[in-house]
Amino acid sequence: MNTVNAAIAVPAWLLDPETSGLEPTALLDGLVARLAAAGLVLHRVSIWLPTKHPELWGHQLVWAPVTGSQVLRRSHEVSTTSDYVGTPAEALHQSGSPTLRCRLDREPDRSRFAMLESLAASGASDYLLASLEPGGDRAAWISFASSQPGGFDDEQVALLSGLTPLLALRVRLVAAHFATRSLLEVYLGANAARRVLDGEFRRGTGTELDAALWFCDMRGFTSLSDRLSARAVVGVLDQYFEHAAAAIDEHGGEILKFIGDAILAVFPIGDAGLREPCRRALAAARSVLTRLETWSVRQPEPVELGVALHTGRVMYGNVGGRGRLDFTVIGAAVNEVCRVEAMCKSLGEPLLMTSAFARALDASDVVSLGLHPLRGVAQPQEILTTRRSM
Repeated sequence: MNTVNAAIAVPAWLLDPETSGLEPTALLDGLVARLAAAGLVLHRVSIWLPTKHPELWGHQLVWAPVTGSQVLRRSHEVSTTSDYVGTPAEALHQSGSPTLRCRLDREPDRSRFAMLESLAASGASDYLLASLEPGGDRAAWISFASSQPGGFDDEQVALLSGLTPLLALRVRLVAAHFATRSLLEVYLGANAARRVLDGEFRRGTGTELDAALWFCDMRGFTSLSDRLSARAVVGVLDQYFEHAAAAIDEHGGEILKFIGDAILAVFPIGDAGLREPCRRALAAARSVLTRLETWSVRQPEPVELGVALHTGRVMYGNVGGRGRLDFTVIGAAVNEVCRVEAMCKSLGEPLLMTSAFARALDASDVVSLGLHPLRGVAQPQEILTTRRSM
């Protein structure tokens, strides 16, 4: 296929229904390959996708010859740093212009933006930035940098400009995909979000799985709420949850829900068996207890935590009413781990585990605290803890 035919083929590819099913990185890789076939010598291509997310300002898709396409997650803080301030993207947003072009092989264009000076030093000769939503707040955009001697020629600029409306449509779909998945991950967790997006969202549907279960609860939360204002309590909770969530996430667990000041999480058990997930759950428990001990001494009110660990088979799926569903785990094991955590205070231990968890853990530092009745459970259960330094 000659370059003319290749150029004609790019719009048809963007309109092809099969293209809409591509992952964002595959879409960008495919676009770059087709532009290269049309004769463009590309040095870098980047797409900015703003999103609605409590922690992220947006996603940036970046293609380079060595790395191919990658997704970069940009926090809200990036809007106040040199990654955005004083860049062509900020200039485009402020001006509301549809395009911005800088010839990097000549002055004064090359030194107009510090970012472009760096791009020129790495071999780029031309830079074209196009808004995909002209005049929009924090509008999506796409940029093309060329390393072709003399930069983009007139036909290449016309090709890229003509593709902008089609790219805008395709990018809106990609942005919606990112926004939906990101928000679902924030509110449901990564695994549950993936299941919902894959179609597992009907009420009563789900999967039975074996898991190491984690349940933790803050000690003294009721009295803390009585002494502090609601805003101050929320501030304490956010910090407490941040420490706990980080420990769970770092050790491969997934938080299913926050229940007041409590956290329910799972460490799914795979083909390798119980031991590894249980070890990760215990490591997460030790980590969060250590973190909270250090953090608590700096708080106006001391914060203590009880953690319970258990294993069992649970139903992982959708429950609720017709108009409001929750993706969670249901089963006797969930009730049991909550009952065990309630004993942390009476037994004077910040970390408790069931005999089922301890057997799977197969550790030498586990100490039995005897048999104890659990509300709603027919037989007394052996409760254990660990004496290893937290």
